Amino acid sequence: MSDSDVSSSLPSQIETCAQTSVSLLTGQPTPPTTPEPVSARPSPRKIGREKGKKAVDRLSVEYRQRRERNNIAVRKSRDKAKKRNLEMQQKMIELSNENDKLHKTIEQLTRELTGLREFFKQMPNASSFIPVTGTDDCALRTY
Repeated sequence: MSDSDVSSSLPSQIETCAQTSVSLLTGQPTPPTTPEPVSARPSPRKIGREKGKKAVDRLSVEYRQRRERNNIAVRKSRDKAKKRNLEMQQKMIELSNENDKLHKTIEQLTRELTGLREFFKQMPNASSFIPVTGTDDCALRTY
């Protein structure tokens, strides 16, 4: 096979390999991935980053000022996030308490409704009270 034959069949071989699936038994380690080929030229992203960055003198006053401003901004951001988290927790506690209170009210009203239904069932003319069908099942209508 000549070099041109190998290079022309290489893309189809790569595609075939990419579609191949391998199933591993449970508990077996995953095989390592194939390392990327190392090229002599750096990638365009690296070139762009290197051009954009300038050499920084870490002992300069300008660098120290920028670092200090950044540190203040980071501290402020973290404090803000902590405050927001605490407010969220407080709101959650308040809503949870309100939810519990509403559940207790529901239980109390359900007990009252059950008691009233029992009371009306025991009345001598209980058959004249017919429950109204629809969304409000506790309303009573007399005929």
